[in-house]
Amino acid sequence: TVECLMGASSVPVAIRKTLFYLCSPVALLLLLLLLEVVLACGQARNRARTHGSIKDRMLGSAMVATFLFIPSVARTTLSLFACVPLDKATSEPNCAAAVGRYWVLDMGQQCFEGYHAAWAFALGIPMLFVLAVALPLGMSLFLWHNRHQLTMPRFSRHYGF
Repeated sequence: TVECLMGASSVPVAIRKTLFYLCSPVALLLLLLLLEVVLACGQARNRARTHGSIKDRMLGSAMVATFLFIPSVARTTLSLFACVPLDKATSEPNCAAAVGRYWVLDMGQQCFEGYHAAWAFALGIPMLFVLAVALPLGMSLFLWHNRHQLTMPRFSRHYGF
């Protein structure tokens, strides 16, 4: 599990797992882009014919990787806000041990209190903005900028998947 890969730390396990799951796609994307550069350099050295410029190949790879990683990044981001209600307040002689809403990833942490509030607002809200606004807007602008090339075979070959 992810917990085994991480040593002891003052950062709660739920937060470390969330950061790991959010950073993994970025690290894999950077490795993929590095591989594209290495392959392009090898082809240039061997004078092999390349299919498109390195910029086109890297952009195409980044778009495919982003498309593949969005579901897991969205799920991890939304899990920052996943809370469940536990015990309801009761009157004597009954006793409710855990009244309130608790974070699904750390059932010992009440929702939006303590470190959960800080991480949910500092990481969750910006990630929601990126996923719900920035990525769709960026893709829309890219398509609008290239609207006259969308039916061209070269464009489909480089950016279609």
